[in-house]
Amino acid sequence: MTGKLDWKWIAIGVVLMVVLNLIAGFVLALVLGSNLEGVSDVEDITLSGTQVVLVVSINILTFALGGFIVGVKSAGRTIIEPGISAAIAVIITLVVSGNFTIVNLLAAGLLPFVAGVVGGWLGELRQPAPRSDRQP
Repeated sequence: MTGKLDWKWIAIGVVLMVVLNLIAGFVLALVLGSNLEGVSDVEDITLSGTQVVLVVSINILTFALGGFIVGVKSAGRTIIEPGISAAIAVIITLVVSGNFTIVNLLAAGLLPFVAGVVGGWLGELRQPAPRSDRQP
């Protein structure tokens, strides 16, 4: 794409990143299950430094993986679209959780946006080079 956003791939990226984050959430719930027993509010969760790094790393990887998939599968240059998809997925999560504020969006959206763009760029690198069907 030249100068235009590919909204189809933004939408696909949003769905993909939301699904990947749900899967990651279930995996983290299994891994951190003992820390989550009896907790009814997010503020009551206590994690060690290593566990926080694990949660953040998995979160970043899910957005980068979503961006990578969009970058590989989409036609043309779609590097910024995965970043926009990540930001929209964060907005959806914040709205559904009732925690949407501009500050939360900036705090929770910047890293996923960057991870999505980097994943999209890496995915673009994995696309096969365009072939020329013309014979010299």
